[in-house]
Amino acid sequence: MFEIRQRDGLARIGRLTTPHGALETPTLLPVVNPRKLTLAPAEIRDCGATGLITNSYIISRHDELRERALADGVHALVGWDGPLMTDSGTFQSHVYGDIEVEPQAIVEFQRDIGSDIGTVLDVFTEPEFDADRAEAELAETQARITAAVPLKGEMLLAATVQGGSHPALRERAAAQVSTVDADMHPIGGVVPLMEQYRYAELATLVLAAKRALVTARPVHLFGCGHPSLFALAALLGCDLFDSASYAKFAVDGRMMFSWGTRRLAEMEELPCGCATCSTTSADELKALPAEERERQLARHNLLVSFAELRRVREAIRDGLLWELVVARAAGRPEVGDALAALESHGDWLEQWEPAFRPRQPIANREPLLRFARGRLTRTATGGASFEHPLFGTVPEPLADTAPLRPPGNVRQRSWTPERVHAIATFQFGGSAADALLGGEVELVTSRNTGRLRNVLVDGEHRLSLSARYGLFTLRTAGACVIHAACAAPQQRVVVHADSAEFNRQGRNTFCKFVLECDPDLRCQDECLIVTESDELVAVGKLKVAPVEIALGQQGLAVKVREAV
Repeated sequence: MFEIRQRDGLARIGRLTTPHGALETPTLLPVVNPRKLTLAPAEIRDCGATGLITNSYIISRHDELRERALADGVHALVGWDGPLMTDSGTFQSHVYGDIEVEPQAIVEFQRDIGSDIGTVLDVFTEPEFDADRAEAELAETQARITAAVPLKGEMLLAATVQGGSHPALRERAAAQVSTVDADMHPIGGVVPLMEQYRYAELATLVLAAKRALVTARPVHLFGCGHPSLFALAALLGCDLFDSASYAKFAVDGRMMFSWGTRRLAEMEELPCGCATCSTTSADELKALPAEERERQLARHNLLVSFAELRRVREAIRDGLLWELVVARAAGRPEVGDALAALESHGDWLEQWEPAFRPRQPIANREPLLRFARGRLTRTATGGASFEHPLFGTVPEPLADTAPLRPPGNVRQRSWTPERVHAIATFQFGGSAADALLGGEVELVTSRNTGRLRNVLVDGEHRLSLSARYGLFTLRTAGACVIHAACAAPQQRVVVHADSAEFNRQGRNTFCKFVLECDPDLRCQDECLIVTESDELVAVGKLKVAPVEIALGQQGLAVKVREAV
């Protein structure tokens, strides 16, 4: 149902399959009011939307809408043929107090009107509630989730994480919802934090949930609809967002941008290249009739939102999402507050840090610093070194190695066994490097570029160099040497016997067959695939973080390079 295709720390690009099509995440589900459409669904699609969310509680309370939805389905009701999620009335209870609907009945109603993703009617726990009240309301939410699961039928079910402003309750709630047969997990009860710009608290509560949520399911951040927040929310591991802000802001004459909000009445020019702003002027927009101006501003807000989501996804592909969040913090100091709050979670976040990234990081990101400095402690400090603006003192032999390359052009350096040993130590540790290079070393370089290609020891091809990252890939002979020299669980991914038979044939390893993983490994690290009895069967590249596997990730675990 949810396939994760690329990662950048907690952030991921995924594909969520529903009965009415697929959603590429991270993405926004614009809220459509079934009683009043600011923009027609076709216009919303033209702005970049691939899915919508509407409110089943409003539909259920309106006789005509209810009958039409039950007769023709909710997709026909709102004029949308793509993925469609329905909310349950929880937000209405936050705004208006008690609502007239039974929790189980609203789940059945969402199922009966053909919602692709239905939502449990959870209890919206206000951030100011004390721990005792938040815990009592969480118990009610958990009971409703348990009762809703048998009722969902073929509908995907969103089971919300509540817990107020108490991180321990959020983590407990996440652990509980991860055990039920749900399909998605919204983070609920956080709209007041976003409205009050309490982004540091928001980040802390989202991370508390992420510590316990099963990673194979998407995470939805309820009420997140401003483009200035999308990069931060994705960095925290959220996959889906929803909001009616694009329309509400338009009614109030406000225009959204990735760096903040401006009132049209205060603007002389439009600092935007969207399809709305590039074909009109600020004065022309101001002169439009109220209804048409509202429509054009709503269109602008959605166009800007989906443009920002494209930037977010591309930043994830490049491994530069943290840098994008830093850029957004320049316009929204509250985003900077959230980044500062992440420092206290550095040890946990470091577990998600990949061994290398497609592009060279430039931001002072705490997880990356912890990862790089931890690996630098493996490498001897004697000899020549240079000062890196992020990582401090770095041995000279690692100057072309990701992520330690200094800014600017990288100059060519001669290849020596000592330089090879330094890189191998940085990657695999001192004992592994000593074993890998224990013998007569032959360095095979390119005649044209002088770059190192392969490392042979005693005639065996043990290592190859990735010129792009300055890191080694293990060949079979090298894997055998590390396996013999390093005790379990070092460098190892332990797999079930059923998987081992396929891995011996050069096929990939999947998460569900992984029994154990060296906790010091990171995503993109070289690794050994072994059986429970420590028989080496293959060598490859780890494609997930060990912590992901522990949290129930599915899909590809190790991309096998060679069978043994």
